[in-house]
Amino acid sequence: MKRIASLLIFVPVGIVVIALAVANRQTVNVSIPPQIGDAPLYEFSLPLFSLLFATLFVGMVVGSFATWVTQGKHRKQARIHKVEATKQSFEAQKQAERARAADQNITEEQKALGALGLAPPSKAA
Repeated sequence: MKRIASLLIFVPVGIVVIALAVANRQTVNVSIPPQIGDAPLYEFSLPLFSLLFATLFVGMVVGSFATWVTQGKHRKQARIHKVEATKQSFEAQKQAERARAADQNITEEQKALGALGLAPPSKAA
């Protein structure tokens, strides 16, 4: 099912990318920095589709980095909650072990009285 879904997505996207590359083959001059004064520092020519794809790629990388940075507080909270959950789980296991140990020391008579809500008889004799 995943393979069919990926084919239904990637085949049309691939067709669009190939059509864009074929339609935009003309070369463009790129100047770094843009030509304001006499001569640019660096100038090169490349096909327009290469410039478009490079710009798209850089935008995706910058956007991903910005998202990662802004979600840092959520990752920190998740780490804190994970540590707290681990502590609580450990404490619950310790309490369960204490309850089992105490349960083993109770006699059948004391269990029956406890089930009825009665206090065990006192040992003052």
